[in-house]
Amino acid sequence: MKLPIVIIGAGGHAAVVADALLAAGEQVLGFTDSAIARYEHALCGVRVLGDDHVLDAYTPNTLALANGIGGVGSVAVRLTVQQRLQASGWRFVNVRHPAAIVSPFARISGGAQLLAASVVQAGAEVGEGCIVNTAAVVEHDVTLGAWVHIAPRALVCGDVAIGARSHIGAGAIVRQGIRLGEQTVVGAGAVVVRDFAGGGLLVGVPARVVEHDL
Repeated sequence: MKLPIVIIGAGGHAAVVADALLAAGEQVLGFTDSAIARYEHALCGVRVLGDDHVLDAYTPNTLALANGIGGVGSVAVRLTVQQRLQASGWRFVNVRHPAAIVSPFARISGGAQLLAASVVQAGAEVGEGCIVNTAAVVEHDVTLGAWVHIAPRALVCGDVAIGARSHIGAGAIVRQGIRLGEQTVVGAGAVVVRDFAGGGLLVGVPARVVEHDL
């Protein structure tokens, strides 16, 4: 039996997550957020209920959670909040919009989010907590480490490996066979044609390193 879902966060990404869950026929009870100004507002016709104390009225056996916190450049807040709640026994659901195209031969880990018009091809591995955002493409045999965000319309070509907590910006392209280390940030529209050890920002066409030790 499916559990009703509360979405953690009430910003723009949370609205997209709600839209995907509702399109998939899930029951979304509402959102939580620490910003008082958002209380009693609605996203996608669903109310912001209050802060995380809303969860005190439920148990992990009666309610599931979805992570609605976005991550542009850094997943620190998104990751920290989810890990805190998981340590208290809460389970975070996978999110898959019905318009996502996902090969049955791909492997999708827990808490991953595959949003509208995203594509995940055969042999791909999508790690825990990853976001494959609107119209992003993850080609065959790609490996995404935990908490990687592939932003809207980014293209990750075949046989690429992207390390944990990395961000591939909107419209960026990662050429086939590339290896990117952990905490790599690729700027919007960049084209990555060389391996990178991680911990820095790549921008431009072809992409070049402009900042280290992120």
